[in-house]
Amino acid sequence: MSGEYTGERFLPQECRGEMAAEHYQRYRLAAQLVKGKKVLDAACGEGYGSSLLAEEAEEVTGLDIDKEAVENANHKYGNKKLSYLKGSIEELPFEDHTLDVVVSFETIEHVGEEIQKKFLEEICRVLKPEGTLIMSTPNKAVYTDLVEGENPFHVKEFYVKEFQEFLGSRFSHMEYYCQYPNLGYFITREDENLNVYNKKGKTQEESRYVIAVCSNVPQKYELNTAGLTIFEDQMYYELNRYAHEKERQILQMKAEAEAFEQQLENSIQQQKEYIAKLEDDLRLLKEPYKALLLHWRHPVKYLREKIKGK
Repeated sequence: MSGEYTGERFLPQECRGEMAAEHYQRYRLAAQLVKGKKVLDAACGEGYGSSLLAEEAEEVTGLDIDKEAVENANHKYGNKKLSYLKGSIEELPFEDHTLDVVVSFETIEHVGEEIQKKFLEEICRVLKPEGTLIMSTPNKAVYTDLVEGENPFHVKEFYVKEFQEFLGSRFSHMEYYCQYPNLGYFITREDENLNVYNKKGKTQEESRYVIAVCSNVPQKYELNTAGLTIFEDQMYYELNRYAHEKERQILQMKAEAEAFEQQLENSIQQQKEYIAKLEDDLRLLKEPYKALLLHWRHPVKYLREKIKGK
């Protein structure tokens, strides 16, 4: 799987534009919360994000079900602070309450509901009582519904309320961050002002991705979200969405124009048929009065016609 790029996994050497911005931002956000911590990066893929976490954490383990991906990650990024293991999110290979932070970006939507629940249970099992979960997922309303798209690798996507309820079933303290493209790629708290161009940030429901920071104890931390903003000349999501919207409008206008044109043609044809019928009726009405009209207008010609008729 990892030998050929399919679009499912993030590969730094293959991905540019939006995908690169999305992954880099999430891991830089999480890196601010893992300093001196023991961290699991669940479903780490090719390991690039885990290496970013390891710049701040005391120890990072990247976990992935793909053996080749794990081997490649260990070869590229492995060091005394960072290692990669083959394993499943259904059964995390860690003792109870041994991790400070679990990071899981764009994983939960790739499995069905039963595995989602099992994964969340496993996260709670391996986290210390004061531990933190940092998890992101696409907002189905924007990621899929808005652009009428479909990701073949996604099994069960979440709407915002569903994601909140899912995490709220196991965590009592949750803070959400909104990740979305606009003029650039942003991560903000909900409705946070965007100092870069004096606009208000988006709500969770409007965001393409939602990032949750969860725990079961109150935690104090400061996150620099403005410093995560990325402006990338290969950004295309907003333009693509706008183009789709305009295309739908144009197609709708075209369909309406064609329907009106057809209606007009039908109406013209009906009028022509009605006129033809009136002309036929008029001709039939005129027939009995032809001889009489001839007598009135040309009496001599009328008499000649009558004589010839005899």
